[in-house]
Amino acid sequence: MSGLTPTELDEFRQRGFLVKRGLYADADLQPLRVAITAALDAECDLLIAQGAMTEAEACCDAPFETRFGRVVHGLDTDSPAQRRILASMQDLFLTGRVEHAADSAAVADALLACIRQETVLDCVTSVIGEDIIGSSTFRIRGKIPLWESGRDQPYFPGEVPWHQDAGYMLAHCDAHLIVTCWVPLVDATVGNGCMHVYPWRFDQGVLPHYFGRRDRYIWIPDDHLPDTDPVPVEMRAGDVLFLTNMTPHATFDNVSDTTRWSMDLRYGPMSIPNNVDEAPESYTESRRPDSMACAPTEADFVIRDSAHPERDVVDGEVFTEIRMRYARQYVNPGRGWTHIRDR
Repeated sequence: MSGLTPTELDEFRQRGFLVKRGLYADADLQPLRVAITAALDAECDLLIAQGAMTEAEACCDAPFETRFGRVVHGLDTDSPAQRRILASMQDLFLTGRVEHAADSAAVADALLACIRQETVLDCVTSVIGEDIIGSSTFRIRGKIPLWESGRDQPYFPGEVPWHQDAGYMLAHCDAHLIVTCWVPLVDATVGNGCMHVYPWRFDQGVLPHYFGRRDRYIWIPDDHLPDTDPVPVEMRAGDVLFLTNMTPHATFDNVSDTTRWSMDLRYGPMSIPNNVDEAPESYTESRRPDSMACAPTEADFVIRDSAHPERDVVDGEVFTEIRMRYARQYVNPGRGWTHIRDR
């Protein structure tokens, strides 16, 4: 097994982030790109059949890097067709399915293969140990070029403001190091919206967050950010940026002509508060928050259990079934962040 070297592990612990180059080969990422393209094809075909889109507007011959942006910008702003494309692809990005048209199996299979990538799991093991819980707070993100951040749309592909992943999780999970892996599916540059991070050790803890943005993100205002310079992290497709749940990070507007596709995956130790063996019905308004999983509305699943390997989720259909069990679990007491108007 290969993983992080002692020098890399020390860098990760001291800075809160680390880039490992080429952990995914292009062939490892291609099934997910193909599945995303097929999902977009299915939505376009449905809109064409309804007369809401022309074949030319579907941009079927455009490459993966530019097609989604060309489709969205080619439709009338806020038209039913544009909103449908945005909403359906948001559904895909959040849950791995497009409810109306696309076959979700290919997306689930490709995404699970990426989550279980051995080169990545070996590095994660170096940080949190051999037994690993996966969180359904993974995302596939398509950052559209020249898109107005905060627009009242069913999809928000502009900037993602400064935050820590811990800001979205329940407070009793702050004691547990959770690893986020951010992986570009295309080359990520400052121009198309690469990740920016602040060096910040896990033990430096959670910074104040606020809510109240139109795009629904929580964020850390500038006067609460670390008193250091942020680092833009340009990456090639298949590189992996490792972060802790305490690392402040953000991405900004895409001013290029390509869609910046990426996925973010999250891994925790088996000891983390999780809902692997819990029914979603057990999450009620009267339940104590400190008895809940870190992200109560998201399904956790076993990636690696050395003592009971039969628990490992290796099948895309099982993967989807587990995640969809929590699709309508809305109980989440949150952390009690302050609204920006009350600051």
